[in-house]
Amino acid sequence: MASNSEYASDRSVSDFSSSDTDEQSNSDSDSDSTAPQACKYYNKNNCRNGAMCRDLHVCKYYLKGSCRYGNKCRLSHVVNSKQEKRGRGKRTQRQRERSRSSSNDDTDSSKPYRWQLNLGNGWEDVDNDYILEAQFSRPNTKGIRIYNTPRGALSIDFTKMRILKKSNLRVRRKGSHHSDWLWYYQGNHGWHEYGKKDAQGNVSPVDSARLESEFQKNRRGTVHFTINSTNYDIRFNDMCQKNLSTGHKRRIRRRPIYVSPQDGSQLNTVTNMLKKAWPSSSKKTPLWQFSGRGGNWHSFTPRGCCNISSADIETEYQNNPQGSMNFTVNGDQYTLNFSRMIQTNLKTQGTRNIRRVEQ
Repeated sequence: MASNSEYASDRSVSDFSSSDTDEQSNSDSDSDSTAPQACKYYNKNNCRNGAMCRDLHVCKYYLKGSCRYGNKCRLSHVVNSKQEKRGRGKRTQRQRERSRSSSNDDTDSSKPYRWQLNLGNGWEDVDNDYILEAQFSRPNTKGIRIYNTPRGALSIDFTKMRILKKSNLRVRRKGSHHSDWLWYYQGNHGWHEYGKKDAQGNVSPVDSARLESEFQKNRRGTVHFTINSTNYDIRFNDMCQKNLSTGHKRRIRRRPIYVSPQDGSQLNTVTNMLKKAWPSSSKKTPLWQFSGRGGNWHSFTPRGCCNISSADIETEYQNNPQGSMNFTVNGDQYTLNFSRMIQTNLKTQGTRNIRRVEQ
């Protein structure tokens, strides 16, 4: 359905807004707006409707996955199926349709993912959807803009899985039960994978495997961990990490491990199709830049002490959008990490953000 696209990173100036935390409402997570609610009066021991109450007579903290009392809680930790059915009855028809359409079950087990658009005539597959998947798998990419659809250019917000400024149009990602997922938090120098060493040498005691396991058990739950005597909560409900001492929050994201097309020579196939998606006659080669002091951006230029150009980086990126490459400046070795969009000085471990700018 669409063959041209460009992505929007967290630092891009575009339709994509950025907030302190991301609302997780994509096709691989439950939607808060359609979920049955715990009765606030029952939680205060004064519900007058009893068994006829439309809300759930269950501990509200249990429903969120954060009840600290466990089996000793005075409130019920069992959801009454009749109440849940009545609670669902309050939802609108549109909400019920959204709930059904948000299922991540993929009947075609041969495909690890399928991106689809509903432009008013039912769900249709997106052509060359590996391009969307490649950008979606990168934690720093907030969204993508696709072209040549029957409705013109559309901006897709990955964190909320919706089409911006088009409330009557919809997007979804149909996943496979066998997909592998990675978890990231937004640090001071970009996005970092849980369980991996950051620029300061810190490693969180929780990794992607544990977070994914806990997420599958309870998609509204909370994971507690401690690092350097500081306690943190990872909250799936609002997709944030909270410092329990200071109250400071960081955004977290769940993104799949990118799987290239399975036909042909895989990465070469991706590269050739990308060339078709961005014809050289209609677009210039994207420009690669690194952040400098004062928030200014500088282009990579091979001059004197630097042995790399923006075109060199673009070639390597097209061959492996999730990989990395090394280069030298003044005798110091550096690494560009495309998945995290950062530049690292291998001697000092200092990092800078990098970006890819469409011209």
